[in-house]
Amino acid sequence: MKHFKHLALILLALFLLQSCGQDPTGPDYSNAPAPYDTTSAVSSTTSEDGLKIYVIEEGYGAFEVVSRDQVRIRFTGRTADGRIFDSSYANGFSTPRTFRNLTPVPINDGFSQISPLIDGFRRGLLGMRQGEKRTVVIPPELGYGDSREGTNGFDLRNDTLIFDIELVEILSLQ
Repeated sequence: MKHFKHLALILLALFLLQSCGQDPTGPDYSNAPAPYDTTSAVSSTTSEDGLKIYVIEEGYGAFEVVSRDQVRIRFTGRTADGRIFDSSYANGFSTPRTFRNLTPVPINDGFSQISPLIDGFRRGLLGMRQGEKRTVVIPPELGYGDSREGTNGFDLRNDTLIFDIELVEILSLQ
């Protein structure tokens, strides 16, 4: 029992040290770039189910993103009223994030199960070329719908989501 108390105190101390300096209000998105200007888009499309894709800057290279690819992207997600709820530019960084499941179903990588992205975001990445920039406007039915609460303190159910996306690299090519 004595060892258990010591272990509990050590774990508590580690927890307290780890939480020191963290901002309780959430990530700092002040480093995120301004929203892309969709009025100067190179092209735009709207699917029958309301997914809007604006190509802001065309990419290069022979390969386009397909569902089996892994990609590294920079992105910022905003609600329709402009509030940022997620970004690769959080806390002063601009490090691209890697996404490994662009399929509509969970996959197993041998270590864990990887959930699919929300449908509108996943579909917005497909067909991109390296260096391409897009704005993807996702209606609620292709986002979180009314199924679950959002992230980082935001309730994104029934919200239209707007993502500015830059494809940095396709990691696994056809």
